[in-house]
This record gives sequence, structure tokens and C-alpha cells, in this order.
Amino acid sequence: MSSANIVSDFLKYRGLVQSLLRPEPFAAAAEGNHAIQIERGGIYSQVMLRRETPDPAAINRVLEIGKQGDLSSFVVVDRTGHHRPVYSALMVYACLQSFRMIYEVLPRSEFGKWEEGLRPWCDWLESSLGEVELEAGPIPAGRGSTLTQAAWTALALHVAGKVYVRDAWTDLASDFFGKVTQAQNFDGTFFAASSSDNPETWWYHELVMLHAASAYAVQAEDRHLAQAVARNADFHQAQTQPDHATSQPWALFAFIWNTQTRPLADQLLHSAAVQSDGVSQILLADCLYCLGLFLPSGNQTM
Repeated sequence: MSSANIVSDFLKYRGLVQSLLRPEPFAAAAEGNHAIQIERGGIYSQVMLRRETPDPAAINRVLEIGKQGDLSSFVVVDRTGHHRPVYSALMVYACLQSFRMIYEVLPRSEFGKWEEGLRPWCDWLESSLGEVELEAGPIPAGRGSTLTQAAWTALALHVAGKVYVRDAWTDLASDFFGKVTQAQNFDGTFFAASSSDNPETWWYHELVMLHAASAYAVQAEDRHLAQAVARNADFHQAQTQPDHATSQPWALFAFIWNTQTRPLADQLLHSAAVQSDGVSQILLADCLYCLGLFLPSGNQTM
């Protein structure tokens, strides 16, 4: 496909994704002394739409908790009180991406608050990734929850390494995704499932991993991982039904990126139009960001 066609297609999808971004004022519905909502990461969608300082009501508690120290005592939940292990890294990633895009327009006092408040979250993610072992060979589907959390942790650390100019973090991310690429199965899957594994759970983890891998591949310009992403997207096109695993647009960008899998992208966009939530808004914002990396600078403005 020519570069002109890629730009044209991505502009079309950018418009579709942008139309589904509906950032709302943050409302604490399930927070407590040791619980924080993933919806605070919704500042990502605010920034992607406006490219300006987002509503501080969403970010302030993230920054305050960061400066308190003991992050391991906090659990990240959605507004219904439901927790998934990937939520912590997803929330931090969304906040880091937002900071990355607006730090030049932040007042000095706000810049310092963001910088100091997010840094401890990054240190905590670095520590948690160091506890994850990823040995050579196929990755059992039973480790899907742990490894998808690690993948989003690595993606967040890649962004953190760029924001804080810390090579150790970008190196950790590169090492992790390098191992994921090497462990990919012949059929394109990231996880090796057995007859005892629930298909919907397995597919969900494949999608969550695919989203993190595709976002990292395009941001780090990792061609080997990009090829692995294309193979995994092809697997979903041929073998799975993503809407049976989740109604959220995980891996939307990966399916748009691969011309053969755009029917799945259209399916995810339809689902997101019918029913959206805080996590979906973050995922849509991330898809919009990744699409923008392929567009000429004049076409990146929202």
C-alpha cells in the first residue's frame, strides 16, 4: 500500500475514533483510602482532543498518592469497583502520555507537581516489572493476567524513560518486548492455550497484549515487534471473536494498522459507539495517538 493511501486511511479512522472520544468530568464513585479509579487516566482523552491542560480534578489524586510513597497499598478499580491487574499500569501510562504531550504548556508550578507526582509511580512500576520472569519458550495462557500487566508496565516505562530521560527504563521495556517477540507462537498467538483454558479469557489477554505490543512497536519503531503484531492480528481475524472476550476496544490500532484485519477494527468501533466506559476512553485515546504518529505534522492537529 502506498504512503498516500496509508495517510488517507488513517485520517479516516482518526476521524471515526475522535468522534467516539467523550471525556466527562471525573467523578469518584468507587474510591476509598486505598482505592483509586482507572477513570482518572481519562485525562488522556481530554489531552488528545484539546492538546491543553486537562481538568486537574482527575490527575490531582494520582499525583498526591505518588508523593505519599507506599503505592503497593493502593488498588486501581473502575467506577463499578471492579479491579483488573492491568489497570495500574494502564492508568500510569495514560497519565504519562498526557504529561508527555502537554508539559511544554504547563505552568512551572504545575509542571513540577506532575513531574514529582508521577516519578514514584514509575519507580514502583520498575520494581514490579523486575519481579516478573519471562523465560524462553512458549508463554502459558495461564500467565496471561501477569504478563499483560507486565506488558503495560513495560509500555509505561518506555514513555517514562522518554519523559524523564532515563535509559534504564527504556531498556527494560525493550528487553521485555524483545522476549515477547521471541516467545511468539508459530500461529501468531502470544500465549499458548490448552484445552483447559477458557477461550474468552485467553482471547482477552491476547487482545490486551496485542494493544500494548502495537503501541510499543510504533512508538519505539520496533520492526520485529511490528511483524509479531501483524501475525497476532491475523490470528484474531482468522480464529477469534473479540466481541466474545470484551466490549472494550483493546488492540484497535493494531487492527487498523493491518489492512487485512480492519473488519475487526470496524467491529470494535461499533461496540465502542454503542457502549463506552472509562477504560474504553483511554484505549480510544491511545489509538488516536498511535494513528497520529503516521500522519504528517499538519494532519496531527485535532
